Amino acid sequence: MPSLPSRVLPIAALGIAVLLPSPARAKDLRKRFAAGANLQLGELPALSVRYGLPTANPAVNVQVELLAGFRSTADPAPGEAGSRILAMGRVLYGMVAEDNMNLFVGAGAGARSADSTVTTRIEPVLGADFFPFGLENLGFTAECGVFIDIGDQAGAGATVGAGLHYWF
Repeated sequence: MPSLPSRVLPIAALGIAVLLPSPARAKDLRKRFAAGANLQLGELPALSVRYGLPTANPAVNVQVELLAGFRSTADPAPGEAGSRILAMGRVLYGMVAEDNMNLFVGAGAGARSADSTVTTRIEPVLGADFFPFGLENLGFTAECGVFIDIGDQAGAGATVGAGLHYWF
């Protein structure tokens, strides 16, 4: 029968290994370019490009994003626009950076056109980028926020969205 110290030592070593925090290596997106698609502009899918701005610390992720979406319907439903165009720019700031996930806050502004009516859109967001293990350059985005439309078709509401980006 093993003595008490020989039983305690492996249990203590396991406890220390599990309970001691280890430093996380953040996903370094500085000076990298991404291309992808988003469904964050409300009703339209959009093509997206992102660029990670250079910072002194790899855990600090600041990105600029440009989005553009278009839809045209030959026979729109009553009260619905035949063509819609969206263009927006955003700045995203990473609040938390983990190995395979970044949590961010952001703000964007852009233009939304429905037929000949143009509206200005302001959109603050909170979101996360997920990088699957083994696919470190492929990022999945999930976010939520609010939008405020200013102009002829003014309004406000909540928005949720998803996206996919490949980082070069």
